[in-house]
Amino acid sequence: MSLTEKERLLKALAGEAVDRPPVICPGGMMTMACREVMHSTGCCWPHAHRDPVQMATLSAAMRDEAGIENVGIPFCMTVEAEAWGGEVEDGDEFTEPCMANYPLKTVSDWRRLRPLDPKKDGRLPAIIECTRMLRERLPDTAVIGNLVGPLSLASSLIDAMQLYKALIKEPDETHRFMEFIIENSVSYGKELVKAGADVIVIADPSATGEILGPRMFGKFAVPYLNRMTDSIHSMNVPVIIHICGDANPVFEQLKELTAECISFDSAVNVKKAIDLLPGKRIMGNVSTILLQKGPEERIRTVSKRLLDAGVNILAPACGISSKTPVAHMRALTETAKRL
Repeated sequence: MSLTEKERLLKALAGEAVDRPPVICPGGMMTMACREVMHSTGCCWPHAHRDPVQMATLSAAMRDEAGIENVGIPFCMTVEAEAWGGEVEDGDEFTEPCMANYPLKTVSDWRRLRPLDPKKDGRLPAIIECTRMLRERLPDTAVIGNLVGPLSLASSLIDAMQLYKALIKEPDETHRFMEFIIENSVSYGKELVKAGADVIVIADPSATGEILGPRMFGKFAVPYLNRMTDSIHSMNVPVIIHICGDANPVFEQLKELTAECISFDSAVNVKKAIDLLPGKRIMGNVSTILLQKGPEERIRTVSKRLLDAGVNILAPACGISSKTPVAHMRALTETAKRL
């Protein structure tokens, strides 16, 4: 069976037979950029965060030099919040952009936000244009579009502690806030699909079982993740959801997710996830720290163990540090390709 990178990933997500598991790094929160490749291309952070040409060049070079079987942008998870007026610190070659000032003080302030215009607001047009460039440049490689999960986007618009308090003290207002968020996130996601994204990844690191617990995860994470997923599915595009931290408290709730695939942090035993989530494709979960620090032989050993355990897609657990050597990434990708 001879498959293109794009065919392999789409078949794996659909639960169809593949020659071997794909090996990817989605972008977005799970950023896919090494400083080594920034310097080899001249497309360096922070400028590459805002220039669609540099962004596309850097993402494509990561595929070529590290052996990753996709391209995925952006390289952070601040795009949507900035488009809504959040102040972003762009960072440097080692640090990703982060929120410097929230646009909201209370949950009820969401009413001051206007609907997003993906073709005009913030960096959204640059990300859409970069997606279009990558689609045209690499027709046989999967282009992955990234959305920030609803709770994580909420916690980029308002201080996280204020948000978590509101889940308990102002649940009705928080639900209205979440409704507004997903309506606009889906609008942006659909533009990414129109521009050529083959897969959408929704990363929701603030929606962890450790922080929320099963009841709140079921109430404030699952319904909104599913509504985002179902909207993307309406365009015949598969969805991967990434959950950070220890997922053990919420495995029952994860069964309710309608996404084809769930990506896990390195804290999760993927064999257990495979056993507890029948019918779901499982992605992950080589430690980000291991990928940065090595050694290469240990990366190969861990990657092979995950493949033997049955992961459907091999990937870094939470993206990669920009300090990660390209040789360490190749230790990951070549392990999958040798199967």
